[in-house]
Amino acid sequence: MINANEAIAPVHNRMPVLLHPGEHEIWLQESFDDALALQQRTFPPELITIDRTSELWPKKKVLDAPLLL
Repeated sequence: MINANEAIAPVHNRMPVLLHPGEHEIWLQESFDDALALQQRTFPPELITIDRTSELWPKKKVLDAPLLL
């Protein structure tokens, strides 16, 4: 998780690392420093679209089975 950019900040203070097409191999195969550089940058807010919905998030399901300890 990284600090939110301008597009996400009104909704939450953190966001996942977002990759541009072609950066997946860098994230998965290159050095730690290369992956860290992707994590430390700010993803361009103009590339993010937020669509609000009136639907509520579903409540967490309650399990009927006893919990294992």
